Amino acid sequence: MATAFSSLRARLFALLGLALLLLLVPLALVSVKEAEKAAAEDLERAIFSRLFLLKEEGPKEEALLLELFRLSQTYGGGVGFVVRGEEVRFTELQDWPLPEPLLLALREGRPYQGVWRGVLYVALPEEGGGFGLAVPLEGVSGLGRRLLYRYATLGGGLFLLVFLLAYLALTWALRPLSRLEALLQARSPEDLSPLPEPPLSELKPVVEALNALLSRVSRLLEELSEKEAMARRFAHHASHELRTPLTALKGYLEVLRRRPEPRALEGALREAARLERRLSGLLRLSQLEAGGLRPRPLDLKAFLAEMGLAVEGEGVVLADPELLALAVENVLENARRHGRPPVRVLLQREGEGVWLWLVDSGPGFPEDLLERALEPFVHGGEGTGLGLALVAAVARLHGGRARVENRGGAAVGLFLPLASLKVSPGAPFREGG
Repeated sequence: MATAFSSLRARLFALLGLALLLLLVPLALVSVKEAEKAAAEDLERAIFSRLFLLKEEGPKEEALLLELFRLSQTYGGGVGFVVRGEEVRFTELQDWPLPEPLLLALREGRPYQGVWRGVLYVALPEEGGGFGLAVPLEGVSGLGRRLLYRYATLGGGLFLLVFLLAYLALTWALRPLSRLEALLQARSPEDLSPLPEPPLSELKPVVEALNALLSRVSRLLEELSEKEAMARRFAHHASHELRTPLTALKGYLEVLRRRPEPRALEGALREAARLERRLSGLLRLSQLEAGGLRPRPLDLKAFLAEMGLAVEGEGVVLADPELLALAVENVLENARRHGRPPVRVLLQREGEGVWLWLVDSGPGFPEDLLERALEPFVHGGEGTGLGLALVAAVARLHGGRARVENRGGAAVGLFLPLASLKVSPGAPFREGG
């Protein structure tokens, strides 16, 4: 049963068939009952009218019995009767039982009409008694059977016709679903473009949900592709950056193996320290990318003032103080190494967040490094090239982004969400951080 009704088309047809049956069956039964009732009432009125005319004619008793016999045959059988006191004469040799209410009505001078034991009794009073007809209602009962038979044959044919027309109509109505199915089946897995707007308003929420899902999947795939490319670049640069101090360290150790040489020892220690700094930076960067954010509302002006910085502007953001301090310290360290103090701090409100800009007084970023300054291992010849990459990672963890510019000096900006907004970690890493 579950398999039979797993299709929407099958369910609609089942509901249609049930609705037609619930409509036709009660209608047929009511029609049959009403037809039987109407036929009985018509027969009753016709017999009563003929008996009234017969009473007006006033025939003798023998002639009256003869006319009653003819009337009984006219109405499909039965028997006529004449009541004279306690005596009852019938148009047939066989006596018929008469209901007591009929005899009582004639004694009281009232007409009688009613059904008793499947027989319709109609009688008119006369002086000293009365007369009437007793007509079996087999013909009226048979009318119901004949009508039911007609309903079963003609109604069944009509039912099949309506069902066929409904099948065609529902097939036409469900055609947009079939087209949507064919469109999805014909698509390649790489095609994540939005689906066209459907002609049915009922399908629009489904298509909109599918388009939203396709858009999310597309963004996720883009982010995965970017992260994969970034991981390849990271691995390439890491191997290169680590190979250089390792090669130098190996050379110094070879010199020391042949003979003691103070300069070789100093060089080996220097390269070991350089290697340690780069490994420490890589470890910290990987820890940041893994998460661990503890945000809270933070007044940037007061927070940066505690770090000894003069701040222009105001802003309250949702940020992790420890990670934000790490990012600011890396920018300040970068300014000390490659720029000149002092470092100006600007807070600028933009949309749903605040830009935190730190601008040194140095010559700024070289033009060839400006677009890649936030990528790991990108530097101007000194340092590990991981400081600004850590800044970009901190911005991404806060659901923001980082940017570098030249504003009369090297300017590094972090965009942080307002304290009234929900944190959205894992924002995509794109150009500009």
